[in-house]
Amino acid sequence: MKNFYFKIILPTILSVLLFILTIFFIIIPRFQENIMNGKREMIKELTNSAWSILAEYEADEKEGILSRKEAQMTAMSKIQHLRYGEENKDYFWITDMTPTMIMHPYRRDLDGKDLSNFTDPHGKRLFVEFVETVKRSEQGYVDYMWQWKDDSLHIVPKLSYVKILKSWNWVIGTGIYIEDVKKEISALTKRMLWISISISFLIAFLLLYIFKQSLNIERKRIKAENQLHESKERYRTLVEASTDGLIMLIDGKISFSNNVISLMTGYENNELVNLSIGEIISENNNNDIIEIFLKNSVIKEGQFELNIKKKNGGFVETLVKSSTALFSGKTVNIIIVKNLSVDQSLNYSNIDYQKLISILNLGVFKTSLDSRGKFIYANEKAIRIFGFDNFNDLSEMNFFKLFVDSQERENIRQRLKTDGYIKNKVLKIFNKNKDCSIVALTLVAFNNENSEYFICDGIIEDITSQENEKNETSNLIAELKSNGFLIEQPIKDYLIPFYSVDNDSTISDSIEILSKRKTDSLLLTKNEKDFIGIITNSDIQKRVLSLKLSLENPVFLIMSSPIIYCSAATPVGDAISVCDENNINHLVVRDETNKIIGIFSTKEIFKSLTNSLSFLIDKIKKSETTEELKQCYKLLQLFIKPLINSDISVKHLINLTSSFSDSVIKRIIELTIREIGEPPVSFSFICLGSEGRREESLFTDQDNAIIYEDVAKEKEGLVCDYFRVLGEMVCDSLNFAGYSFCKGNIMAKNPLWNKPLSTWEKYFTNWIMTPEPQNLLDAIIFFDFRNVYGNEEFAEHLRETVNSLVSQQSVFFYHLATNASNIKTQQISSSHIITDKNAEIIDLKSSINNIIMFARIYSLQNNIWCTNTIERLNALKSKQIIDESVIDEIIFVYNFLMQLRFKNQIILLGNNTPLSNLLNTKYLMEIEVSMLKKVLSQIPAYQNKMSLDFRIKT
Repeated sequence: MKNFYFKIILPTILSVLLFILTIFFIIIPRFQENIMNGKREMIKELTNSAWSILAEYEADEKEGILSRKEAQMTAMSKIQHLRYGEENKDYFWITDMTPTMIMHPYRRDLDGKDLSNFTDPHGKRLFVEFVETVKRSEQGYVDYMWQWKDDSLHIVPKLSYVKILKSWNWVIGTGIYIEDVKKEISALTKRMLWISISISFLIAFLLLYIFKQSLNIERKRIKAENQLHESKERYRTLVEASTDGLIMLIDGKISFSNNVISLMTGYENNELVNLSIGEIISENNNNDIIEIFLKNSVIKEGQFELNIKKKNGGFVETLVKSSTALFSGKTVNIIIVKNLSVDQSLNYSNIDYQKLISILNLGVFKTSLDSRGKFIYANEKAIRIFGFDNFNDLSEMNFFKLFVDSQERENIRQRLKTDGYIKNKVLKIFNKNKDCSIVALTLVAFNNENSEYFICDGIIEDITSQENEKNETSNLIAELKSNGFLIEQPIKDYLIPFYSVDNDSTISDSIEILSKRKTDSLLLTKNEKDFIGIITNSDIQKRVLSLKLSLENPVFLIMSSPIIYCSAATPVGDAISVCDENNINHLVVRDETNKIIGIFSTKEIFKSLTNSLSFLIDKIKKSETTEELKQCYKLLQLFIKPLINSDISVKHLINLTSSFSDSVIKRIIELTIREIGEPPVSFSFICLGSEGRREESLFTDQDNAIIYEDVAKEKEGLVCDYFRVLGEMVCDSLNFAGYSFCKGNIMAKNPLWNKPLSTWEKYFTNWIMTPEPQNLLDAIIFFDFRNVYGNEEFAEHLRETVNSLVSQQSVFFYHLATNASNIKTQQISSSHIITDKNAEIIDLKSSINNIIMFARIYSLQNNIWCTNTIERLNALKSKQIIDESVIDEIIFVYNFLMQLRFKNQIILLGNNTPLSNLLNTKYLMEIEVSMLKKVLSQIPAYQNKMSLDFRIKT
């Protein structure tokens, strides 16, 4: 309590004293000084004002308007009647340099008298002092004693300010009574005194209140500490007496543990105290379990299977039950720990392969097989798959009543009793909200020496997305077949030659054969007749590095075996399905006599598929609603996924996505015109950015605009309204179908980008002829435009305009090149990204944009008007503007980055995560990281070339 008084009371008293001392020793003296300075300044300015009256009449005398006597008498008359102050009794007087009184409004008896010997009650010759002051500095202050205003009997201190008018030898002055200043200061001091007293009383009252409250709080704190100590002692007794391991957690740290825990882990009790629970949890746990115990200061209630670290290494498998309680307003955990490895009575409660389950991200549970179907245990993943929030809610459900098909309930129970297990049973279950999920279920039964009481361990995996994708794939194949697609043709017409190598050959020899034969697969033979496996370029890339093999190792170490065969009559669609199911890209094809006749390569077949998109285009043309177009967009993603996985060329991929996008835009415009009526004038709907370059990925937003014919002024309003509505409806429909709105609002629904041809010509003229930063940004976006729907002549006319403008403004290319060469490119060094962003993330779009800008600038400079980046680069090569080897290298870099971009987006689609252009490099193979590092390191070289060619100063 002494400490309490010292900390609370003493600082408050010191604060009050400091407050009072501050008022009397700093604030009041400062106010006194300010008041006095203010008065001094006032009489100075008043004297200057009166002096200016004298100066005015002096000027009249000099100009001959008045004689000196007239001027002096008039001026004296004016000054004589000047008054100021609260009672209007403060005045001015005039003497000469003798000194003789010229005029005094209250002491008429002094007028005309020599004042050389006139003194105040203290003997000071004040008028002589006035003269001496103005002689020294022409003006100044003098203090003395004088009568109180018009009361000649009341003599008080006074301070005057005097100033000389040289030409007349007059001294004019006025003064203030020090008594007035003292009264003001006295009044201020009284006010400050009362304020300080009031504040002191208020502080004293607050101090009393704070003291009372603090005292109550201190008493409660001491009481709570005592209660907490008692509680700890009670629970310490409980912990020590328990036959199971028992741990108490406060704020996520171990407060108590009994001897059972010490025996179980090898730690002494004092070693465990204040350790966090995470420090004794083994890494060999399910990820969900680790997250529950490591990421929360309070562990939620439930039962979990947990591996706990031993002090000397290894771990012990336990079954833990977590409960919570409140102590002194704090939520604490009571953890009961049962050692499963020594409890023989619970032969059904021990789940092995914990690490494997964590890696596979499977749900694990236990349930009874009687009529109640009660859940005994479930891990977090299983609880989520069943659609519940916690185990308590799940434990109230009957396991078998979760099955959608009631017939499956009895079938599964019967099979478990008969066979003892069910493996990978695919069925539908209800979740908590009665929604359906598709799961793969594996069950293993135990009867525990009681034929009526069955228990089973279960593993459950949510395969809803996989099953939905299979169904969509089946529907897609059916659709392809119904449209007479090549997918229904036998694969014998689409084979490539096969080549073989002895299985004892080295990896180096195999690579040489692959290169010479210009193929991507080889069959491995034994004794030159038996085919035992197959190797592909992909096998070499992945397995040589992952297994750390030498190129002199035998090739059979990296082969895929056994070989998967199919007959020559197998339809292309079925062959693709076989490849998809086995995660391969090559099938070995045999004829009726089982003789190998060739290799079916998904890569080759997908090249043909991309050139045969007629079924999707036809479906788009027949669509009547945006909902149907949205379904077509989903089919595109499904269709393109195997093409990307087969490493088909970027050229084929972007041709496919761009053709699809163009068809969707045309159909939406047709449907919109049908709804709002025919356009009043001809127009062109143009695409910009990646759409304009025909380089769309699976994550592409809208960049578009409308150019329409110029009309007479009286028709402008009607025409403008029509195309505004058209732009809004088309962009909204594209967004609904899957092409999201442009973040920069560069769309036809923006009135700024929905204008007549003449306005567009002004836009480009301003961008090119005035190359400011914002103009450059707009120009970069709009130079990649092409007509998608409507009158092609508008786009062509605009290109001609741009060509004419850039030929007149060569400095425009300098600014474009400066902008492009100053963009920093992300790099990889020692397996880490050198950037301000996350060290494991790289923006592929940003890297690709550097190449796009390179190709754009050189193409515009050399009158190349195609928009596609590869076409631009090839045109630069054919015109010999840039060295052929440099262009080939740039094209390789571009294709590599675009291929990574497509693959990354397919992975994101498969994981049901939002699409983006950000690549996490930790998911790449070592060889891919190495290649990406090399590719990114080349981009600054292209920027340096621009800097040199356009003479950009660095």
